[in-house]
Amino acid sequence: MNKSIMQWHLEPLDTHSNVQQAAWRQLAERIDASAVQMPELIFTCAETLGPKKLWFAKYGSHENPIAMAIVDLDSRLRPEVFVESQMPLGAWIQKPEILLTEACPRLMSHAPFALQFSIRQLDPRFVARPDSTLILDTLDYIETAWVELVTDFTDYWAARGKNLRSNMRRQRERLNKQSITTHMEIVTAPDAVDEAVTAYAQLESRGWKAQQGTAVSETHPQFIFYRQMLRKFAERGMARIYKYYFGEKLVACELCVCRNKEMVILKTTHDESVSPFSPASLLRQEMFEELCDQRNIQRVEFYGPLKDWHSRWTTLKRGIYQVNTYRNPLAAAAVRTRRWARTDGIQKSAGKSSAQ
Repeated sequence: MNKSIMQWHLEPLDTHSNVQQAAWRQLAERIDASAVQMPELIFTCAETLGPKKLWFAKYGSHENPIAMAIVDLDSRLRPEVFVESQMPLGAWIQKPEILLTEACPRLMSHAPFALQFSIRQLDPRFVARPDSTLILDTLDYIETAWVELVTDFTDYWAARGKNLRSNMRRQRERLNKQSITTHMEIVTAPDAVDEAVTAYAQLESRGWKAQQGTAVSETHPQFIFYRQMLRKFAERGMARIYKYYFGEKLVACELCVCRNKEMVILKTTHDESVSPFSPASLLRQEMFEELCDQRNIQRVEFYGPLKDWHSRWTTLKRGIYQVNTYRNPLAAAAVRTRRWARTDGIQKSAGKSSAQ
């Protein structure tokens, strides 16, 4: 592309703009983006949970942009690409050949007082992690896991560890002895989404997340986000809400979105009162078996911090990262020195604590 048009064009974000959403969708489809990078999630999160003023940014020509972002310029010194805790990835999409070492400094020029510009939660599947330069560096964010369901379920299950297979068998034997029947329901219809998300919220509100104030309760702002977002995905045939029952009692629920042959598990909750049963694990076993049988989903993404339980279902993992771009080498050196000092202080403090 001609270097003369390799610039960013910014305008106020309008979350209801069909033009902006269509432009975002067009680029996302061209790069075969994940479902979590589609406008149904990004724009709905900006509308329901984001700050009042965000910017819609296009890189390249107006007609055929090669990168797009939603940018929060509220912090004059440290602006960043929009991201909320409910978003697996930051609001940044691009063609694979785009270099962050070129695109980020050009975007930063629209924030004349900024010393640092950040993009959090980037996936190397879609944006290659660049090498550090004098004015750009990257930081590890989390490791995340995914499952590939490219064989039949018998082969997949045989490859799992003995502990997981034995645990699931024992739980099902115990359920059978107690005459507890189980069944899985998959909600995909748009007119059934509201009821399913409400059931999810009611279940999660009875657990430990409610005590921390992070549950998707019916009074929490994120409830509106999940309800609207999943309804929009369902209207495109891209939403799945899994509900798992002991008899007629809902004991586990997962909120998922799909695109092509990939599904992302956004949220999981379960009924803690049915311990020692693990209804979320029982649900996941039946979910993966159904997906293997149907063959319409071949990859399942968790997009959350890697936990011990993930390793029971998969051995696959990768790192999600953050990019920081600095105004100049002096600003970069100042920020890096402060970061290293803070890290060194934390390590020394931890060392003193462990020695006591």
